[in-house]
Amino acid sequence: MKKTFIFFGLLLFLWGCELFVIGTASKKIRPVEVNQKSPIGTIYLFKTELDSNNIPAATKILATPKGTQYLAIEKLDLYDEVERLGRILSNKPITYIRADSLTQLSYKVSVEFDYIHKMSFTTYKIDDAWFITEYGE
Repeated sequence: MKKTFIFFGLLLFLWGCELFVIGTASKKIRPVEVNQKSPIGTIYLFKTELDSNNIPAATKILATPKGTQYLAIEKLDLYDEVERLGRILSNKPITYIRADSLTQLSYKVSVEFDYIHKMSFTTYKIDDAWFITEYGE
């Protein structure tokens, strides 16, 4: 009888230990909206357009380093460069992304693709939308 109480007591104790989490809590991943309302969302939108091979839409997300939008003829001249970038990043997942503010209207976003390729993007807010003004490896 005494052994039965000890057995059930030990079983209840071990079962109760599942109520307590040992270790650190897992990080909660915040979803990112894929649009031009945030610097990170702009990078995701640019990557989505490159993955779908939609070069005209990807060049619409680009702006001049001075913070103005490109003219239509300038966007046409960028097609080859954006197409090359799309081939480099072809369907590689974004494995790490971090945004750092430069000013209230400008952010530098560091992105890692497939744990190998690292790129940095500079985004600038024009009116109510974010645009990529510079990018490089």
